[in-house]
Amino acid sequence: MGVKEAESNYSLKSIFWTKEAYKQIAKEFHPWHRHDVDAFLHLWTTGLGVWGAVQLALQYELTSLAYGYIAMTAITSPALTAVLHSALIYGFMNLSVPEFMDLDPKYVCLLAIALGYGGQDVAHWACAEKTYMDQYIKTKPWMILIHSFWLMPLVIDGGIMRSFFLPWIVSKNRNIVCDVACKKEVDDLRNWLNTNVEEIPETTHLWPHKQEGTTGPVKALQNDAGVMAGFRRVFKPQHFDVMVVEEMNEIYVTAVGAKKKMSSDAVFYTKHSDGPYWWLPFASLYRVLIGVTNNSMVRTNFNLQHETHNEVVGLYGVLGFDYNRELHFIDHVPGVVNTERRSLVKLHYIVYPKGWHWYGKLCAKLNTNYNTWARGNFLATLRPDAFQSVALAWCIWLTTIFNSTFEDFVGWPNLVYVLCAYALGPTPFLVLTSFRHYVTYICTFAFRKPQVAHGFFMRDVLFFKSIAVSHLLRHLLPMVDLPNDAPGLLLALAGFGVTMLATARLGMVRTYFGSELGFVKPKWITGFPYGYIPHPMIVGQLFAYSSILIWWHGRISYENYALIGTHMALYTTHMVQEMMTSSY
Repeated sequence: MGVKEAESNYSLKSIFWTKEAYKQIAKEFHPWHRHDVDAFLHLWTTGLGVWGAVQLALQYELTSLAYGYIAMTAITSPALTAVLHSALIYGFMNLSVPEFMDLDPKYVCLLAIALGYGGQDVAHWACAEKTYMDQYIKTKPWMILIHSFWLMPLVIDGGIMRSFFLPWIVSKNRNIVCDVACKKEVDDLRNWLNTNVEEIPETTHLWPHKQEGTTGPVKALQNDAGVMAGFRRVFKPQHFDVMVVEEMNEIYVTAVGAKKKMSSDAVFYTKHSDGPYWWLPFASLYRVLIGVTNNSMVRTNFNLQHETHNEVVGLYGVLGFDYNRELHFIDHVPGVVNTERRSLVKLHYIVYPKGWHWYGKLCAKLNTNYNTWARGNFLATLRPDAFQSVALAWCIWLTTIFNSTFEDFVGWPNLVYVLCAYALGPTPFLVLTSFRHYVTYICTFAFRKPQVAHGFFMRDVLFFKSIAVSHLLRHLLPMVDLPNDAPGLLLALAGFGVTMLATARLGMVRTYFGSELGFVKPKWITGFPYGYIPHPMIVGQLFAYSSILIWWHGRISYENYALIGTHMALYTTHMVQEMMTSSY
């Protein structure tokens, strides 16, 4: 995406002294850093380079130069940027040069400058963005001085504009729901299916590019304007490319009559994800369902979006979801019967980092190979009549149950996070798994749009809260000396009891921001502890932790003081957040 050159309204003589000049530079700079990852990487690469420059100045005893840099940038940059930048540079001044391969500290500083500023070009290349320098280097080469001088404040600005990248922590609903623009092609497919596909008691699966009557309409639907607009509402064009994976496309026609007790069709009515490649970073294989016939009976449920979240894909309707990560299943709307068979076109797309076409093709190939293998097993067990096919049908179903249960309560990405934290050692493991749920609370409460995936949010915070509780029990239970410590234990249990009673009054959905996120209607709760204790869920926790600190004072180690104190600080932070930003 090109960026137009802006008109400059500053001069080299006045550039370092006016806020208007900084604003103009910022106006020119930020369009060349639209990619969030590019902006994030610039914080680290620029920080490394600036640290090297600051330390190099100190090596030559030019401390006044560093302070002058702080003052001049503070005068010209916005207030918050100035405060953060000044604190950062002061921190850089106190972060001394480490020993590195017996190199002179001056050479280490020069190496940091080279790596930092070279890393910026690597970040631009990785994110398929041109550099700001491309705008001016041929016509105004002196601008490199201004660019370098203000680079760190500009990069900090980029983080502030993106809320310090905290929205990345929030699980968002990435499903695509819209209507097609190519309605004539849908009508043509509908007529072809009603004429050419017989009604049978098992689902029918057709490969659309093998029939003359289906390949043309399906190819048109692959590039449908409505579908593409749906993708771009979720995946911004400056971040992702979208490519069709034609080999995986199929036409699905539902079974007629009663379902058999055990066949591969049973998987559709069981919570499942379609593929195993949840671990492919930054890439998503999407299955997009397009309704080819009228349907008001069969709905697709997404319990990790919300326990009641479902979509009915009718004629011209579009529903897209992550093939490898989204648990889903179908059921029937009570009391509703279709007048014709539910028929769908299943289109497939790989979404991958912008410009990484080789990676997109690799991910598409892996998913295609898996889909071909799984499709063969599925078709082999549509009518299981021999021992081998019956055993395979049961194997598919049991594997599906295991995977869905694990996803419901743990989640494969969470398992990887815990294992990586454990590999770092006892202290990092304790920190990274004790307080993760607070960060998720605070970020989700702060960044509610676009819509949060409430099921993912609840699963993650409950999982990490369980780990946090297990850490506390492991650290605190050995101190308990019964019956001498019974009073302190009862006080702590009373505080935790208030929290549990408050949760019971609200219900799990409302406890985890169901009302604030728009999933359930607000409801005034009057039963104890509500109406008697303000913010009882958090206050109960704070009372319990305070009781522990007071009763076991003198016996608690410094590590446990820090552990409990951090819990209390983060709970208090979230309570203040609720008080200041809640709608109720």
